[in-house]
Amino acid sequence: MKFIATSKLFRAGVVRAAVALLTLCSANIALAEDADEAQVASASGGEIEEVVVVGSRRRDRSAADSPVPVDVIGGDEFSAQGDSNMDSLIASLVPSYNVSQEPISDAATFIRPATLRGLAPDATLVLVNGKRRHRAAVIALLGAGISGGSQGPDVSVIPAIALDRLEVLRDGASAQYGSDAIAGIMNFVLKEDNSGMAVDAKWGSHYEGDGDALTLSTNVGLPLTEYGFANFSFEWKESDPTSRSRQRGDAQGLIDAGNTNVRQPAAQIWGAPEYSDDFKLFGNFGIDLGNGMEAYAFGNWAERQVEGGFYFRNPHTRGGVFRGPMVDGEPTVKVANLSGDLSYQCPTIPIRNNVPDAAGMAAVGADPNCYTLYEKFPGGFTPQFGAFIDDYSMAGGVRGQLGDWYFDLSAVAGRSNAEFYIYNTINPQLLGQRNDIDVHYEAGAYTETDRVVNIDVSRPIDFANFYGPVNVAAGFEYRDETFKITNGEPNSFYIDTEYGLAAQGFGIGSNGFPGFQPGDAGSHKSSAIAAYLDLESNVTERLLVGAALRYEDYKEFGDTLDGKIALRVQVTDAMALRGAVSTGFRVPTAGQANLRNVTTEFNMGFLADIATLPPTNPVAQQKGAQALTPEESTNITLGAVFEAGPADVTIDYYNIKIEDRIAFTSRFNLNESDIQSLLAAGVSDATSFTSVRYFSNQQDVKVQGVDLVVTLPFDLGGGTSTLTAVANWSDIELSRFNPDFTSDNRRLQIERGRPDTRFVVTWTHLQGPWRFMARGRYYGDYYDAPTNDASVSYYPDPDFLMDFEISYDIGDQVTLLAGAQNAFDAYPQENPAGEVAGLIYPESSPFSFNGGFYYLRARWERQ
Repeated sequence: MKFIATSKLFRAGVVRAAVALLTLCSANIALAEDADEAQVASASGGEIEEVVVVGSRRRDRSAADSPVPVDVIGGDEFSAQGDSNMDSLIASLVPSYNVSQEPISDAATFIRPATLRGLAPDATLVLVNGKRRHRAAVIALLGAGISGGSQGPDVSVIPAIALDRLEVLRDGASAQYGSDAIAGIMNFVLKEDNSGMAVDAKWGSHYEGDGDALTLSTNVGLPLTEYGFANFSFEWKESDPTSRSRQRGDAQGLIDAGNTNVRQPAAQIWGAPEYSDDFKLFGNFGIDLGNGMEAYAFGNWAERQVEGGFYFRNPHTRGGVFRGPMVDGEPTVKVANLSGDLSYQCPTIPIRNNVPDAAGMAAVGADPNCYTLYEKFPGGFTPQFGAFIDDYSMAGGVRGQLGDWYFDLSAVAGRSNAEFYIYNTINPQLLGQRNDIDVHYEAGAYTETDRVVNIDVSRPIDFANFYGPVNVAAGFEYRDETFKITNGEPNSFYIDTEYGLAAQGFGIGSNGFPGFQPGDAGSHKSSAIAAYLDLESNVTERLLVGAALRYEDYKEFGDTLDGKIALRVQVTDAMALRGAVSTGFRVPTAGQANLRNVTTEFNMGFLADIATLPPTNPVAQQKGAQALTPEESTNITLGAVFEAGPADVTIDYYNIKIEDRIAFTSRFNLNESDIQSLLAAGVSDATSFTSVRYFSNQQDVKVQGVDLVVTLPFDLGGGTSTLTAVANWSDIELSRFNPDFTSDNRRLQIERGRPDTRFVVTWTHLQGPWRFMARGRYYGDYYDAPTNDASVSYYPDPDFLMDFEISYDIGDQVTLLAGAQNAFDAYPQENPAGEVAGLIYPESSPFSFNGGFYYLRARWERQ
């Protein structure tokens, strides 16, 4: 077994300090074990209004007295919004949570990457009922900014109606909960009602008249014998796509030249994708077994179809499909030689003034040995890319008291699957079929399967030296993750051997998203065991101290020891200071270490296939790839909690440093020698690649920022109002990077790809049966490189949006609501180079670019 160590004194100092504190506390606990049993009692001094699972192992901890920042968001707060996507809902309520639309972004379009405290999705640990949630099958290769290359959980499968509350820990917690809790933790707590029913219907549409969305949801609580509960939540949603595009400049040139076959009104669509049959089902169960024990279980089933567009294939410029060589200084149409004899000369079709030469077209049409795809797609084509996403999980366990110890024994299994398809496209290797060529392909699938087994124990122990009892918590965990690639149908990766079409320069695989080949298929697994010790106590009346150590051993990457120390000082009755220092450790996911994928992006002004290869691939190694190693982090949080008159205020500074960050490189263009090396290594579709990239540890990143949360209740006009403000100021810096692996454009996407200033102010007012809500959202400027092209990058101006909602209760059971999201129809600053790809607005806009959205909602609820 190898030991993964760090030479950083700061990291070692945190672990040593945690060890010393834990040792001291353990010695005191050992002396206290002989104390009178009457002295051993729960630290709970009475009924707790708001019990928080995350951030502390104490079972009586609330958000108000936590040593680290924890947001507790009630389930009802998610309902008071027009959006029904969980990512967008969280972004409106948590100060440092950001998510963008991700149009034409391969699989990231289907499962959008989101950031907490400026870090990628897989740096945030997601829990449901305190248990680890499995990862999504999708790796966000085209995710904006720091999210690129991440593989986090898919929280969009959680219906808002299922939630009792969401707990968000904004602090590093790797030493407490696991290696990927670097940015923090989100714990979705499900409802446990054993009676009652709620039915919710919501319909909305954008001001532009598109993107109609209908959501139906219900929650039912049932008794599970007289000692338990069974709570079910269901949601169904469909939403139409949106389009905020202009005709691409080159497509308009074809139209102006008389080509009537180019798709109107836009050759390619920039907007939200279409969601069909989006089903979500959650079940939560618990039953009292007597003698202080409880059995519990929960799980989910979800599936949806998501479909969006790809880039337009111009019949005069798309290499490997339509475009032939330059002849006498003129571009030509690419003509396939189907004679079987590569020396056979097909007629040449020059392109003059955006029009193929008529005589050349006639000559090819009359030659049975020649064919041009121009015959089937004279106006080019725009692939449509989609996926069937399904998500399943099941968790179960037993918890309760055994003597003085509380225990929790649990097991969790989860699976995420994405089956990709693409149509209105072709595999050029099938051109022997001429106009009967297949235009629909099943491209293969990604599947992520995670399993976790936990045993956790805890107890509060009193002894004379401390003001309060010491809460002792310890546990053991086994976890494994399997990432599986399933190959596509044969036509999606077929390589012609009859006519030599690859040698003629025709692309390989379904254009836009080539199907996974059998050589790419297979399962890749990583596994780990972990053990932790966590102590927390009120050492004095005003000082709370916590410390944790966690040991993790990865079969593939060795072992690590991480530590955390947290303090809270109650300075006055109205003010407390808090802070934490911790270390973290994250290994590459099985998907990141083994991913092979081909995407289509703009490269030097033209669409080109970009291959993402495993670091073990010979060509990746030729370009400098090395085996992936874990990333290591240090995390500092300092904050204050105080009352300013009637207002409650929390302000927290965070500073996170990640060394050897796992991220993909910028792309490396391939020359003929590289392609020959690929072919020799068995990469049969190498001739269609123009560049490659891979995952590496070539970056260090530093993220710092301030989170502010203010809550002010007050009376107004005979009713009650609450004003809530959440704000985030952040800065991301690549403190180490190799410019040969990270381009300046990529650096700016990471450092400035999200607004560094963001705040949300919400006013709610209750007046008899009426409820009013107004919300203002501000987003600072950010860096946007449309189609990943630095030459047309710009910084869109800051924006301010307003949301409004009004509701009325009809009796005790029915509520009617109407609202507007982005009520004043604000759009981000236009892209000054929008004619290049038809993209009017910034591709990575943090609030999308669909404009205003209005909605109507009705809710029936019976207790």
